[in-house]
Amino acid sequence: MRVTRVTRRLACVVVCAAVAAGCAQPTTGRPVADRASAEQATAAAVKRGIDAFQDHFTNLGDEHARVYNYLNFGDTKITTEHESYKVGDPVGILQKRRFAADGDWSERVTPPGSKVDFIKLDADHAFMAPTPWVSVPSIYADGFETCFLLTAWAACNVDTSIGQTALDVPDEQPSEARATDDGFEVTTGALLGVMLDEGIVSVPEDQRDALTERMRKTVVPVTIRLDHAMEFTGLVVRGTVTDGDAPKLEIQLEYEVLGEAAESDIPDAPDAAEVTAITGQAALDAFWEKFNDRTPQE
Repeated sequence: MRVTRVTRRLACVVVCAAVAAGCAQPTTGRPVADRASAEQATAAAVKRGIDAFQDHFTNLGDEHARVYNYLNFGDTKITTEHESYKVGDPVGILQKRRFAADGDWSERVTPPGSKVDFIKLDADHAFMAPTPWVSVPSIYADGFETCFLLTAWAACNVDTSIGQTALDVPDEQPSEARATDDGFEVTTGALLGVMLDEGIVSVPEDQRDALTERMRKTVVPVTIRLDHAMEFTGLVVRGTVTDGDAPKLEIQLEYEVLGEAAESDIPDAPDAAEVTAITGQAALDAFWEKFNDRTPQE
């Protein structure tokens, strides 16, 4: 099988890189450690890991996943957690969001084939409608798009950031691979400035002037996790970025595959009496602005 061959090759290059040796036998007068061969092996392992990561989202199956996003910048501390269930064809989707580890979840349900999404308001946003649920036009009305799924959106933009960084500063991008008890990890990186532009580092707009150019040009490590069969299981973007007297920036973004989603994970559409329909672009714009506000005011 192709997966078996790829897995065997990745295991070989990871082990070879770990001992800083080429896979060829050493010859008299030549050190065992062959730095060039080790670097090539590591680069090959990283590429295979990135390919597996991209393939996972190109062919996203029935999946239960979670994304955790943490940011600390000066006095600003932001935590967001998303959880998603995607299953079937036509696709049924449940997406959940909360703004604190002990916060109340909002839910967004897309029944299979539905032209509308149903949103259950969390406690902080419950004042926005006279009913527990609202309905909005579905973003999947014309078919499923992986990167519209909020968890996958983060991964898609990490992928874009990695690719742009490879074009902008290829010599500054980490290239590391190692075997783990669960499989493999490969580490690459993404420019902070690119991740800001892609929206996955959520420094508020009114505070971005405090980020120096040197901070924006910092490459933050991105670690991609794979199991023994070379299947993507998650990723971590984590780093601390500093520059003199500028506020310290700490970021952590984690994507975790929790397992396979089932049809029973997707709730039924709520009763009509429990739903307030939001229609018209102006009303929708106002709804999304307030719904995405962490401290909404009535």
